[in-house]
Amino acid sequence: MSARSANPSADRFVRIRARAAAESGEIAGAEAWAAGASGIEECADGTLVIYAPDACGDGVREALVACLGAAAVDASEPVPVADWPELWKQGLRPLVVSERLVVRPPFAASPVRRGQRQLVIEPRQAFGTGAHATTALALAALDAAHASLAGARVLDVGCGSGVLALAALALGARAAVACDLDPIAARETRENAHANRLAKRLVVFTGSVAAVAPVAFDLVVANMIRRELLPLLGELTACVGGAGRLVLSGLLVSEQGLMEAALASAGLRIVATRSEADASGDRWLAFTTTR
Repeated sequence: MSARSANPSADRFVRIRARAAAESGEIAGAEAWAAGASGIEECADGTLVIYAPDACGDGVREALVACLGAAAVDASEPVPVADWPELWKQGLRPLVVSERLVVRPPFAASPVRRGQRQLVIEPRQAFGTGAHATTALALAALDAAHASLAGARVLDVGCGSGVLALAALALGARAAVACDLDPIAARETRENAHANRLAKRLVVFTGSVAAVAPVAFDLVVANMIRRELLPLLGELTACVGGAGRLVLSGLLVSEQGLMEAALASAGLRIVATRSEADASGDRWLAFTTTR
């Protein structure tokens, strides 16, 4: 995650720097959004730079302090409004997943190869532009399964921007269902589906995977941190059809042993493991599993 953005309309902004480990940084970022942050930039050294309208600055800083402690959060500082619109864009580039798929923001062009599909994802509040290692790992897992996606039914749990469901459709899936507890994510998934002309093959709803379990899908994908994933593992497994696969991303490499044990307990067999470092050096992990 190099940057995420809403479309702020306030005249003045503040910038708050915070230091956090990988999982606590994800949580702090979510709390900052809830408190009114307009953008979050993740620097190469692991520092989070949070931008917020001046009127929300105190609340955003208080949310960060509650998550990370006062010593990890700097005082807010004013920034010229002209700094913001370009700053968050600078870290976003096209992600070439393979010769079959590219994911890019609308302001970053990429050459189109024959047979290659391009997904255009507008960076807003919902997580998932392809810039963060966890999304890139999940996209790589979907691309590796492209041969089995033809005519498949796909479930994307915790869909964020909808990029994973849309990628599965672009790679040949017949239909997809996407869900998220955040109504903003559901709204942005629908918007991205329409922008990429995939809306007719996608059903989106605000809610939990419990609303669809145990309906069987050919592929289920979930990109979420361990503390969110483990309570849902049984329901996710129940949604995997007989020969289907479950792709899990959003996990730290340091959690590999714990997750392997949890997957075995859920009756899942690991068929592929991928890892990638993010800009701060944290290494993330993704599993492709089957029953």
